[in-house]
Amino acid sequence: MPPSAADCLVAQALTPPGLRWIDGQPLAARLLGADRAAALALPGIRAALIRNNFAGVAADSAAHAASASRALQARWSAPPRADDAPVTRHALAQRGNANEVLASADARHRQHYQWPLAGTRGEAYCTAVADWRDGKLTVWLPSTRPGALRAELAALLDIAPQQVVLVCWQAPDDSADPTLLAPHAAADAALMAHATGLPVMRQLCAADVGLADVTIDVRVDTALAGTAVEAYAATLAGSAAPAVPLALWLTHTASPVADSIDAGHAGDAAMPPYRIPHIDIAAMGNAAAFNAAPLATARAQVFARESHLDELAAASGSDPITLRLAHLDNARGTALVRQVAERAGWTPTAPRSTATAGNVQRGRGFAYAHTVDHHAGQSWSAWVAEVEVDGTTGELAVTRVTVGHDSESLPRQQAAAPAARSLEQAVADAALQFTSATPAFDTWPSQAPPASQTLPVVAGSALPEIRLAGTLATHDTLAAGPTDTLPAAAAVANAIYDATGVRLRTPPFSAERIRLALDQAKPGNQRKKRGWIAAAAAAAAGVCATLLPWRAPIAPVAPPEAGFYSAATLERGRLVAAAGDCAVCHTAPDGVKNAGGLALETPFGTVYSTNITPDVQTGIGNWSFAAFERAMREGIHRDGRHLYPAFPYTAFAKISDGDMQALYGYLMSAEPVKSEVPQTQLAFPFSMRPLLAGWNLLFHRNERFTPDPSRSAQWNRGAYLAEGLGHCSACHSPRNALGGEQGGHQYLTGGSAEGWEAPALTALSHAPVPWTEAALFTYLRGGYAPHHGAAAGPMAPVVEELAQLPEADVRAIAHYVASFGTPPHAPTVLAAQAAQIEQRSAQAARTLGGPGERLYQSACAVCHQSDQGIAQFGVKPSLALNTNLHSKLPDNVIQVLLQGMPAPPNSELGAMPAYADTLDDQQIAQLAQYLRARFAPDKPAWQDLEKTVARLRAMPAH
Repeated sequence: MPPSAADCLVAQALTPPGLRWIDGQPLAARLLGADRAAALALPGIRAALIRNNFAGVAADSAAHAASASRALQARWSAPPRADDAPVTRHALAQRGNANEVLASADARHRQHYQWPLAGTRGEAYCTAVADWRDGKLTVWLPSTRPGALRAELAALLDIAPQQVVLVCWQAPDDSADPTLLAPHAAADAALMAHATGLPVMRQLCAADVGLADVTIDVRVDTALAGTAVEAYAATLAGSAAPAVPLALWLTHTASPVADSIDAGHAGDAAMPPYRIPHIDIAAMGNAAAFNAAPLATARAQVFARESHLDELAAASGSDPITLRLAHLDNARGTALVRQVAERAGWTPTAPRSTATAGNVQRGRGFAYAHTVDHHAGQSWSAWVAEVEVDGTTGELAVTRVTVGHDSESLPRQQAAAPAARSLEQAVADAALQFTSATPAFDTWPSQAPPASQTLPVVAGSALPEIRLAGTLATHDTLAAGPTDTLPAAAAVANAIYDATGVRLRTPPFSAERIRLALDQAKPGNQRKKRGWIAAAAAAAAGVCATLLPWRAPIAPVAPPEAGFYSAATLERGRLVAAAGDCAVCHTAPDGVKNAGGLALETPFGTVYSTNITPDVQTGIGNWSFAAFERAMREGIHRDGRHLYPAFPYTAFAKISDGDMQALYGYLMSAEPVKSEVPQTQLAFPFSMRPLLAGWNLLFHRNERFTPDPSRSAQWNRGAYLAEGLGHCSACHSPRNALGGEQGGHQYLTGGSAEGWEAPALTALSHAPVPWTEAALFTYLRGGYAPHHGAAAGPMAPVVEELAQLPEADVRAIAHYVASFGTPPHAPTVLAAQAAQIEQRSAQAARTLGGPGERLYQSACAVCHQSDQGIAQFGVKPSLALNTNLHSKLPDNVIQVLLQGMPAPPNSELGAMPAYADTLDDQQIAQLAQYLRARFAPDKPAWQDLEKTVARLRAMPAH
């Protein structure tokens, strides 16, 4: 048994910023320096290890370790770029001519499924314990397939493999492949145990190794001839799983196993176990990288394939089991399917879904898997899951599971694996784990893993009824194997579909997701009717409330006492404020944070931001939560005045109640600042605030964010942040003559902000190279994307605020925004486009001259022209790829020339000087026109540039 948690030191290792995996290779920032002495000076710290790019600590408790990690004050280089990383298509399994058949098929079915690569619960942690004593390393970890880990740990510590002992157990929740996280936890623990000579426990989650919010996408395409499946094609895509522990990469330790992953195994798992004439299975990226997580990859493929076959059965009016049996020619698999169906009482002619009291629906679903393991031989598994779904609440219960398993390695006695679960427990856990709630769209990551998730325990929750069929029924003490539960997710999803008609294509199947999907699936006329009723009711309420020219004031309250809010609430509120860019608009140049006074230019005049510090006289110190929430959701001041919609309450209305309360607590716990700000004075009729009641009736809906059940958790998280807190559309969507945002097809198609153009974020973008999700993340996270340019103007402080958010949140925003763009191109295609654009610009330069060219050579070339020496001031951003130079408007180019970039948000970039005081309007216009002609020669020349320069020069700088 491993040492108890109380007897172990706690290890933490720093995660390099921007860490991600491309085809099994990590892209990580370099560690430039860390203050090891400062960490060791803290109480409770036993070791601080700095080795190349690895930085870790071991301490008496998790709190001490967290303090030491912060004390290291690690300095990192900018994360490497991945825009040019090639992603190629690798064939995993082929038979016949699937693509040709699919291209000419009359009946073709295509769907997209997702599998969470790090498990169905994003907050799940992996724990490993290491102990170094008497020249021997012992590591306890949750993995049944350690593979090359013993040799890798030996290389990491520069010891012989015979000095490493691995003690493996099967994790209670094996919905994720334990090999995904266990080697990383083991390596970190081993390093720190070796440094201290004491037992060390390391807990980490997927985000710690750059795998947060990662899914395996499976796109399935089939062709039917009657009820026969003629062709089947699937493509796997997603972040490549790491093949070796991250610590090896960070410490620059060469892996002692040259080819520790056999890409051929991925093909074994990919080939469908059915008699289908034409098959084409491929992986985007390195096939071996998917094989680094064999169980997760197998689960993803089985879930997609078995869910899709269930959909085909429904489309063709066939019984799901009958359809599979018609395509099975494996005798043991066929026998197992028949035995499971008989044990479950499955008859093709009898209706499977039934109704119970109230609005509860019952349904049954079937799924099957056949795997080939080069060590254990073949394995067959079949499931029938029975569920009850409350059609009102979406609550789901798995009531019974009939499972059959057959294997060339049977029997497997429980005594052979004392730490393993019983088969009944494994089946029950697998059935129940897919009903767990998905992380809510307003969930913020906790700063430390829960203390309860430490060493292995056997789950003891209430179990559904378990029926064993076939060979399993003759054994009483079988231990669970990882392949026994491969069909679980598909069986549960198919049962939900049978009960409700709702098809869920990514686990887990939470009550909220089911309820929202049920609501969307209701007959259109009923939903439309209710929609009209709801709209009428909302309009009536709006008339009664918002049309009042003056709302009732809300009485002032005493400020909360210090310490009233918990540390967790304040941390959540800090992240909410960063996501909402509060300080960006409520801080004047050279002013105190959130003390207000920033001049915001609008088409109707200048609006000054207010003081939102808890000062009683000039801020919001005497505002109750009710007053604060009303302002945020309705745009009504505490004293009853209507607020101008330059304050984006139209977006903030979507904030969840929990985030709203946390934001209030954070702002009210800040240091009060007494600061009188200029009063907003707009010209008539815009100065008539009561008119805003009518504006609200036309353009504002006080509604909280509602997630889309057909989308992934990552997409919904990104939508919540972008549509609500981030209020992206406030700048990036056009507005009508009354200042209302235009939605629908106009959403995110471009707008303006404070004298700058906010470019389109959709397929209408003028970017010469299409934006990708990876490029969006790089830009939002660091303020610079090589194929597009740097964040400047109002976007620069937004990037600074986003830097405070967890990386997973910025990735979610990028994922959401990318869904409005063009279909993604391969990085090699984008690189070729970029090279072509650069060549076109070089050709245009040969024909240009005059004062514009001389200004360019003196002011721009040293930093932007690649053939002019080394990059003395950071990277040399390509102007040929700059989005602003390809826009219809010259505004952003002129603004950058006038204001410069004195504090670029990315450390790779050098500061750009402002030319407002050194170049006159004519010179700025000449330079801008030259830049346009040279770097966007396919675009028409900008007109009236001197007038535009004069107009923008007269505006206040931000």
